[in-house]
Amino acid sequence: MHGAWHTGKAWNGVAARLRAQGVAVAVAELHRDSLAGDVAAAEAALDGIAGSGPVVACGHSYGGAVISGLPPSKVAHLVYLAAMMPDVGETSFGLLAQAPSDLGACMVGDVAGTTTIDPARAGGLFHGQLEADRRSRHVAELVPQVMAAGHQAAVTAAWRSRPSTYVRCTDDRVVHPELQRRFTRRATRTVTWHSDHGAFASHELHTAALLARLAGT
Repeated sequence: MHGAWHTGKAWNGVAARLRAQGVAVAVAELHRDSLAGDVAAAEAALDGIAGSGPVVACGHSYGGAVISGLPPSKVAHLVYLAAMMPDVGETSFGLLAQAPSDLGACMVGDVAGTTTIDPARAGGLFHGQLEADRRSRHVAELVPQVMAAGHQAAVTAAWRSRPSTYVRCTDDRVVHPELQRRFTRRATRTVTWHSDHGAFASHELHTAALLARLAGT
């Protein structure tokens, strides 16, 4: 599941690599204006590929809050990629505020309403490890984000009853690596990558390989 300000296009590279290996992939489009709406969209996407049973659900950034809200019975494994990993009652913005982040300085708009990311800063914020042309393509795909979902508390924490992997990204400027370290204590296992926030792009091959392995291919 993609993060805030992103769309499913961000995952095109990873999805293509997985499909080439015969892995069924569904990429949910979020931005349903609420955490509950995004969770419902993610669940519907998973239902489309779950004919053989529970699936591996991966969430990036805010997408971690989304996969945490999925029904545990539908998930075989949860993967948190530089992601929020809220417990019941916690919010994404409440967690983010617990450690330094460059995100606030790059946001344009009303944090209680809708924001965008300053295009002049977005590349360095999300994709500091990408070469210029790929960075520009990802920045061009960013969209406005309704902020309500980030202020809404989790009502389910699927990671409490399902196995999970947390991918900690040491060069992240959005979700501070120390905050990610705290999340690793909630996960079943931890992987550490020397990655920027957009690990799905800078570590595309690693991301696809991890998900393929967990999917059993």
